[in-house]
Amino acid sequence: MMSDNQKEPQRGGSEVDSKVGDSQMDGKGGYDQADAAGYPPEDPSYQGRQQPAFKDLKIQVITDIADIREEEFNSQTYKTCKNVGKAVIVSNFMDGYVKRNNRDLAIRSYATGDCQKLEGALKRIGFQPLDNQDSMVHKNLTKSQFIALYNKVAKEINYRPKGQEGYTSVLFFVMSYGRSGLIRCHAEPGDKGDHPFVEQKHLQEAFQPQNNHSLALKPKLFIIQTIPESTSEADAAGATEVTTTKRIPREADFLTYACDHYCIKGENNVFIDSVVHVLNNLAKEKEESKPAMEIQKVLIRMNKQYKDTRKYQSWKLPCVTSSLTKQLILF
Repeated sequence: MMSDNQKEPQRGGSEVDSKVGDSQMDGKGGYDQADAAGYPPEDPSYQGRQQPAFKDLKIQVITDIADIREEEFNSQTYKTCKNVGKAVIVSNFMDGYVKRNNRDLAIRSYATGDCQKLEGALKRIGFQPLDNQDSMVHKNLTKSQFIALYNKVAKEINYRPKGQEGYTSVLFFVMSYGRSGLIRCHAEPGDKGDHPFVEQKHLQEAFQPQNNHSLALKPKLFIIQTIPESTSEADAAGATEVTTTKRIPREADFLTYACDHYCIKGENNVFIDSVVHVLNNLAKEKEESKPAMEIQKVLIRMNKQYKDTRKYQSWKLPCVTSSLTKQLILF
């Protein structure tokens, strides 16, 4: 993390030399192998189920690991492109929950507004929706839809096309119920069981570079909010928090910013409000050609904004886990 008295880097960054250097990665990208199926094999209810969304997924590895130039590999800063990155927002707080086992998962009245504010801020920063769609937002996904979506984002997009600008990063933003490391999805139509979970580690494993070589040395950013389900205890002001174990991704070039506790003040989602507030300020600074900011300083701003606006001192600050290997200048 950069200290405040260091000289701020300038935006843009120089392009990598066109000469191809020898890669220092092995044939597997220098990363641990992982299950590429994208879902927990221990979940028997999912075996054999068809995915209703994003059919005909095609994994196309266009860029070889050897194509990564030595200059980029050894640089202390991630290569920046004119295209900041692709961004996806998943919100499972919206209208449409189906009653399971005589229990509802509450619809959050502020969820639509949160998505609109967040999407506007991300577009203002320079992020683009998936497949050049108008909207970044995907709402109320079943487990199979959620898995199909993140596999599409992780495996189908070429983040460093040859001879083209490519993308600096990829951002996957999730707002749902759950707890640390577990994201609750909608039950499949016709299922009689409860709303299922997807493990955060499986979401992140899909973005390992051996699944898509164009993601090698590209920062993969995850912002995940999993708040407790709507119960009298969870929604109680200043409810006591239970310490849980954080799941830290094993992969290099990953960053996760996670909030897994209740942080609602009236009709305001304090976590989302803090993220949007900082992003909009950064967009304003970018428009005014002010010096760029390294990602760790961005997260510090978000935590400070959250700390300053939280109502109950028992609320924990969002947690950052990072395996970034270089400085990341996005904004």
